[in-house]
Amino acid sequence: MSEFDKEALEKKIHDQNLERLRAEGGLSSLIIFTLENFAFRYLETDTHKDISCHVEGDNVFVVRSFEEDILKALKTPNQSVKQGLISLCKKYPGAESKKLKVCQSITVTIKNDSHVSCVAEINWNYPDFSSDAEYSISKKEDIRFDDPLYLRNKLALYLESVCEIF
Repeated sequence: MSEFDKEALEKKIHDQNLERLRAEGGLSSLIIFTLENFAFRYLETDTHKDISCHVEGDNVFVVRSFEEDILKALKTPNQSVKQGLISLCKKYPGAESKKLKVCQSITVTIKNDSHVSCVAEINWNYPDFSSDAEYSISKKEDIRFDDPLYLRNKLALYLESVCEIF
């Protein structure tokens, strides 16, 4: 294969991939597929398996699970979460502590055609899990791009970064 043929083939593949991403639902499909893979890796628990991505509002994609075994949740390497869970257990002592849950989520929001936001969160604000900085920890990364193929190639890397909190 000549250098010219190789370059032409690479350009053709690049253009096809770009067309797929720009097509109706192309970007959404990429995000859903990637989030469900990350849910399998980071969010599955003994009681929450096969986690599906949900679309919440305009262009907000979320995978979420609950750790229903507080003793397993306490084994987290994240010291901020561990201290929060210890405080939660003190608030709900004895048999009450067996009902405690921890919510874990990964969210990708399409802000516009060239900006996507990725957030991972651990929330122990039992029982309603409302967002409160005192009872949750999160990490956020913003991705700005001119070419949707950049997002396709880098989305997993950014999600790996935010998932460090797990």
